[in-house]
Amino acid sequence: MIAKRDLRTVPDAPGTYIIKADDGEVLYVGKARSLRKRLATWFGERPKHSRWADVMMRRAAGFAYIVTASDMEALILESNLIKEHKPKYNVKLADDKSYPYLKLTLEEPYPRLRILRELPKDSVVGKPGRRMLHDPKTRDVHRLREGRYFGPYGSAKAMRRTMRIVQELFKICSCSRKLVPGRRSRDVCLQYHIGRCMGPCTGKVSPEEYRAVLGDVILFLEGKHTHIVKRLREDMKTAAEGLDFERAARLRDKADAIEKVVEEQRVVARQERDEDVLAVAAADGRACVQTFRVRAGKLIDQDHYVLDHATGHDMPAVLEGFLKQFYDQATSLPREVLVSEELEDADVLAEWLSSLAGVKVRVFRPQRGEKRRLVEMARSNAAAALEAHLKSQHERRLLAEAAMAELQEVLGLTRMPRRIEAYDISNTSGREAVGSMVVFQDAEPHKAGYRRFKMHATEGRPNDYAMMGEMLRRRCRRAAEGDEKFGVLPDLLLVDGGQAQLNVAVAALNEFGIEDVDVVGLAKEFEQIYTPGRHRPIALPDDSRGRRLLERVRDEAHRFARAYHTKLRDRRVKGSVLERVPGIGPARRRALLRHFGSIAALRGASVEELAGVKGMTVTAAQALREHLHAEARS
Repeated sequence: MIAKRDLRTVPDAPGTYIIKADDGEVLYVGKARSLRKRLATWFGERPKHSRWADVMMRRAAGFAYIVTASDMEALILESNLIKEHKPKYNVKLADDKSYPYLKLTLEEPYPRLRILRELPKDSVVGKPGRRMLHDPKTRDVHRLREGRYFGPYGSAKAMRRTMRIVQELFKICSCSRKLVPGRRSRDVCLQYHIGRCMGPCTGKVSPEEYRAVLGDVILFLEGKHTHIVKRLREDMKTAAEGLDFERAARLRDKADAIEKVVEEQRVVARQERDEDVLAVAAADGRACVQTFRVRAGKLIDQDHYVLDHATGHDMPAVLEGFLKQFYDQATSLPREVLVSEELEDADVLAEWLSSLAGVKVRVFRPQRGEKRRLVEMARSNAAAALEAHLKSQHERRLLAEAAMAELQEVLGLTRMPRRIEAYDISNTSGREAVGSMVVFQDAEPHKAGYRRFKMHATEGRPNDYAMMGEMLRRRCRRAAEGDEKFGVLPDLLLVDGGQAQLNVAVAALNEFGIEDVDVVGLAKEFEQIYTPGRHRPIALPDDSRGRRLLERVRDEAHRFARAYHTKLRDRRVKGSVLERVPGIGPARRRALLRHFGSIAALRGASVEELAGVKGMTVTAAQALREHLHAEARS
């Protein structure tokens, strides 16, 4: 790290810089066409800083920098460093929220849509480093071995609506059952009976017949509806001329259904062009970016995204920060990106987006006409969405304060329970025994404070009380030893259970001399609250805000414990299947599961694909495939 005032060695070249605090914490990551000039604005003789930058620079001890070959390399490196370090003073999406994606699982015999929260590394289709848009003229998707990804969607509601429409229009599978070509499932699914699924589970639909619709599914998810309707109308005419009136009627109905969906979309451009619109509004230290997706001149999708740490940043910087985060995870790109602000590095951003899309992409602020009006409409929507968000946040804070104040009064707590920790146990007859610790701060989940415990002393012994005691003693011991991950004690400690679980928690705290933490137990059967020194539990009314808060925290602890237990149990089950295959040892098991991800994917793999995994041979691959298929038939 270079000292604050030592700018003499900084080159006049493009690159990325990192501003650090005394303890090495990364405060800010930026890029520059000239590192020397940009760092001089931060650390020069008479720097002029905005309010947020002035606060940051009081903590800044120095900087580091990396010289790059071009402005675009600096932009890419900046994005990667921001994702890695999560600097406090960079603009970021609120609460590090992850946005959902849809995956079309092309690696299965009968692909279906799956919901994802993160974009996997294998999501790029086409040339390395490029996200190729699907060509409407090329409907053959049989050559694509990996899945296709769509998103991110601004909300789970919008994503699920899209998923439902696709399943209704194209009748692709929505179930999670294993489907084998030519084999009839024991129970044919309800979706098939009501006409919402092609019915591979009947054994009568071949993978080729099923995959014939996937090109249209991809086009629909990319917003290219007119291409589908035009082809369906042509196919309908051909079928009618060939006197195949039944097929012609089916094609007509599908075209009509798609046109009905399209009618709900607003026409915003006279020309059939593809573009994204990004506009920003700011208030009270928050900013909101509204996005419009325009495809073939129609507004097919709109979302808004709230950003943190926007105080003091000018609007172009906020919008640029969002644009880099948004398109770094986007699965499709338009030819034009219209923005509400004049961006200093618009040419660099355009070059970067062009490298992702494989075609030239423009990034600009329109000055007049139809495109300008579209940007202003997006800006108005951003301001309205931000106002609604701030109002909602204020109301939530008031409700949270009321819930915490009620708990303090009714339960006789020593202080308001701003930090609540809840604990729960999950196991199957003592196996894969785990515990969870979840943290709520001011009545909201604080996921950075979540912790998981794998039971050691009590593993294999189906005794929830002993497991709870082991977990709480380990938590208290880590705090007593000065472990930073456990250093902050809660105002209120909540255990899932009644008097017995409460006694275990009190004993653990007493063992380590922790006296200033309130403890309660919440028994699920009647939602009664147990407190130390009180013989009878407290029953709060159903509409009690305090009770609902405790239930939320308790249920989150249960969910978190259950998820960890399920993960460990599934890992054991996966391993046990492969353990029975001759010639597949621990190293090969790990390599196979890491490569394919599931036993179902392993069963669907060819001998050549299995043999291609590191450490595998053709002989071992043949033995594995025979074993897995024999087990599936049994």
